[in-house]
Amino acid sequence: MNYYGAVFADGALTAREKALIALAVACAVQCPYCIDSYTNSCLEMGCDAAQITEAIHVANAIRGGASLVHGAQAKNIIADQDF
Repeated sequence: MNYYGAVFADGALTAREKALIALAVACAVQCPYCIDSYTNSCLEMGCDAAQITEAIHVANAIRGGASLVHGAQAKNIIADQDF
């Protein structure tokens, strides 16, 4: 817990910025408990709905890009097959 507390303390990034990052990561890894926790943390730290939504969109863009790349990998395997 000491590590966790130190990670989320103000540093080069504010605790508020770190909470937004944590929420985005929680969405990317699809952890419902973390999503609840960090959404509440973000709200308590003064984030508004637009900021929370934008952070989630960033996570979706990165996650979607990774899914797209994995889909291309499957397509390449199919292309290598002789049908």
